[in-house]
Amino acid sequence: MPLPRQAPDVSVFEEMTAEYTLAVSQNSSVFTPQTSSGTLVNLIRTADYAAAESLRKEMVDIKIPIQPHAIYERAARAVLQAKGLKNREEAFSAWLSLVPTAKEQWSSFKDIRQQLFRGSNYLNISLIMRFGLIMASKGYITGDAQSQVLNTLARYASPPTTERYILQLEAVVDSFSKSGQVKVTPEQWASIYSLVIRNQVLAGREEHALQLARVAATRERQVTDFTFRLLLEHSPDEAFTASVHELRQQISSNPYSIPDVWYKQTCSRTDTLALTSHLRYLRRAIISTNPPTSYFLSNFMNAYHATGRTRATLALRKKAFQHSHKAKSLWVMAEMLYHRSRNEPQLVLVVFAYHFHMIGVPRRTILKTMRLISKRRAPLSQRTSLPKHLLNCQYDISEKLWPTPYHTALVWEALVWSTPESDHERMYKYLLSVADSSTSQKPIFSPDSKFAPSLLQLPKRAVDAAHFSPFAKLHAKRGRPERAAGVLRDMMKFGLSPGVVQWSIVARGFAEYGDPAVAVSIINRLEEDNGSQDRAGVSGDHADRTPSILDIGLYTNVLRGFVLARCLEHAQDIERRIRQRFQYIDGELRATDDALRLLRNLERQMAS
Repeated sequence: MPLPRQAPDVSVFEEMTAEYTLAVSQNSSVFTPQTSSGTLVNLIRTADYAAAESLRKEMVDIKIPIQPHAIYERAARAVLQAKGLKNREEAFSAWLSLVPTAKEQWSSFKDIRQQLFRGSNYLNISLIMRFGLIMASKGYITGDAQSQVLNTLARYASPPTTERYILQLEAVVDSFSKSGQVKVTPEQWASIYSLVIRNQVLAGREEHALQLARVAATRERQVTDFTFRLLLEHSPDEAFTASVHELRQQISSNPYSIPDVWYKQTCSRTDTLALTSHLRYLRRAIISTNPPTSYFLSNFMNAYHATGRTRATLALRKKAFQHSHKAKSLWVMAEMLYHRSRNEPQLVLVVFAYHFHMIGVPRRTILKTMRLISKRRAPLSQRTSLPKHLLNCQYDISEKLWPTPYHTALVWEALVWSTPESDHERMYKYLLSVADSSTSQKPIFSPDSKFAPSLLQLPKRAVDAAHFSPFAKLHAKRGRPERAAGVLRDMMKFGLSPGVVQWSIVARGFAEYGDPAVAVSIINRLEEDNGSQDRAGVSGDHADRTPSILDIGLYTNVLRGFVLARCLEHAQDIERRIRQRFQYIDGELRATDDALRLLRNLERQMAS
């Protein structure tokens, strides 16, 4: 058959479209399998931390290398936030060790630091040490994060633990320096040692601070001269001073520097200024080198809030929190005193728990109270006018503060008056263990305790007489003066001398509920001690000086106790002592006038 002579009629066919040519023209994609490290990163991005932990362990077991990535910091933080996690420290170390070095990708570790130092209700010393050493292995030798670790260990870890950490830090830095990635200068080592020594001194561990200075000398590290001046300022004896001078000549960065002298001026007119002038004074003084007392701030809060305004106090609070940790601590102390004056012990606990580490206080009891408060937060805020900054948390803090004995004493007092009496015996035993730990410089709990890290150690002088006062007052008010006296005996076992306040509580308890003769003997003994001190320490020109105004509070308190117990003769004897010893005239003190008025009423009742 011959071939057709004409071209084919293409109109009978469909036009050539992409539908026909797509499969042929498009190159087929090449499937690239995801690496194990990539899968691990994706699991963390999706917050599947359990699967990520399982995969990480498998990769470690079969020795598959894991590429460093900044996202592993998120996994380390999740380990800290997980509840009831076993082997928390090992898991945290494993994830944190996978982050890049400081030279590859710098990080502030803000979230982890917030969880370690602020988000947790107790300080896990062992975990903090791991965090600091891993940071050092990544090149974070100096800076805020490492300084925060050193500050915490120097203040709240046992001295051998702190010394061991510094030696481990040096070993990590040496191995890191050999790789040529970073080099720590002698000035930086001097800063590290000086920081730890100063914190040891401020924690009341002068001997351990001196020992650490000797360690620095043996390792040929320098210490700043400012640190040596602080050691000399807190020197307990001449032998200590001689040792400091010897070390100062060896390793001081500048042994011939002249110490700075600060002259503080006081404002004597503030008591007579109006509220507006007080506010003007506080704006300057709260950030000065001579700040006002927390009691002055508390009184200002009471007076200012009585006007129905809060704007100025919130502005002052913001100014204090933006200035320094010292200003923060001062302001928070004033807030706690403010709530104490308003008989709001639960709000004292709220303020403390939000701003401070729970150290030297019964943490679990406070958390239990806080949970009860959170359940009835709305009605509580309506009943007690919860401050605006506590409801909205307007001024967040980057890290929690270190509590002083003044803060913790207020916490113990608030707990005594806001918890059931069935908890008081357990709380008092814990207070005794805290006092023993502070005095003996040993951890509070045994090393096998699951409720607190065994390396946590309180500074010296973390407990004073004010911590025992609430328990003595509780027993005295409940008609148990013998147990109140037992509290004072426990104090003296730890080297704490009862003051006028503590003796007044016990004497009032015996006057109202116990043996009146014991109350009188307490006053006689205090008068004898006061007289012997005056003869020994006061010259003849001042032998007839007027006794302290605090003493009249003791007599007034005992007088009221005798009146309530209807012991007329003893009450009249106390009145005679007040008149003779203090040359008291009616109208000078309101509390004393009220007690004398009760005495006059008792005399009329007994005469009728």
